[in-house]
Amino acid sequence: MKDFNIYNPTKIVFGWGVIERCGIEAAKLGKKSLIVTGKSSTKKTGVLDKVIALLKNAGVEAVVYSGVTPNPKTDETDEAANLGRKENCDFVIGLGGGSAMDAAKGAAVVLKSGGNLWDYVWLPSKKAKQINDAAPIMLIPTLAATGSEGNPSAVFTNKQTKQKAAIYNPDKIYPRVSIVDPSLTVTVPAKQTAEGIIDIIMHVLEEYLTGETECDLQDRITEGIILTCIENAEKAINEPGDKKARTNISLASTVALQGLPNSGRAGEWVVHPIEHAVTGIYDNIAHGSGIAAILPAYLRFLFDKKPDRIKQLSMRIFGADEYAEEGELMEVCAKGFEDFISSMGLANNLKDAGVEKSMLPMIADKLIEVSGIPGIIGNKEKLTFILKSAYGE
Repeated sequence: MKDFNIYNPTKIVFGWGVIERCGIEAAKLGKKSLIVTGKSSTKKTGVLDKVIALLKNAGVEAVVYSGVTPNPKTDETDEAANLGRKENCDFVIGLGGGSAMDAAKGAAVVLKSGGNLWDYVWLPSKKAKQINDAAPIMLIPTLAATGSEGNPSAVFTNKQTKQKAAIYNPDKIYPRVSIVDPSLTVTVPAKQTAEGIIDIIMHVLEEYLTGETECDLQDRITEGIILTCIENAEKAINEPGDKKARTNISLASTVALQGLPNSGRAGEWVVHPIEHAVTGIYDNIAHGSGIAAILPAYLRFLFDKKPDRIKQLSMRIFGADEYAEEGELMEVCAKGFEDFISSMGLANNLKDAGVEKSMLPMIADKLIEVSGIPGIIGNKEKLTFILKSAYGE
């Protein structure tokens, strides 16, 4: 285990019905809020109107930007920030799924530091502008998935360059407070619920697979989050109003990226950057669907590189016999996740997810442009092998 520091200043208000406290918490941040949300969901469910009313009761004004789309675009974030500046908003509320919450973080940066959001994104080919300041941030997730409510990062798509990349700044873009109310997730459709679940799992699986191995506590926390998601998935998808399932998955989402599960590992993230390359090109594919389509092929690629990690997952998550032949034991892990993904109604390969075979070289190129080839993959030939395997070849 590597030495590590944990710093997480976000106040989490968690529980069924705690949305009622959003006005009280918002009043501690400012007098006039910029609510950043999607185009329709929070309006249709009534949660947007409810939040505005609760803010008003607490003496907080609200200005609404409702132009966020899935895989949030940098120009949407810039538009939101410009609206907030024009209206003299002094803090930002992200209301919705990961896209709305990430867009809120970006808007908070541009609102206070100026420029355009893409200026603050680092790429191998360009330096990132320093984030000097950001408006205070409150996040209210309506989908259990990204964990944006408890971390200092956000991911954006530049639709002009078809690049998808992140900003990360623990000093400026941790939310001051997040209202995590599982009851807000009961209206989420089955497919989006499933996409959120596989994203939660991947948040803890990335470094579990590639990082330091002598992390017993972190391993058990990771495995607990994965099992919580698997065990509650069917109920959450088929009985969306189930309080226990929704609450457990919402908590798993928040805890997964709060710090401790990945601390001391110093591992690489591999599936996420590959997925970013996919959805940077295919804006119609949701982030969770991209993760689901890549994961089984990636696990099989790791059979030779991380056999002990794969075998441990097989035994602890899927109950495999530790005395089974090694190849059979590792396949239990890959097949287990493959079947789990299918059981939730998601595609477990890129072809079925809607990716064209002819686009695989461009996906590889976009990954290299944005983040480079992960060390555990090593070279473009092996990256291409993973993409072809994920496609179904």
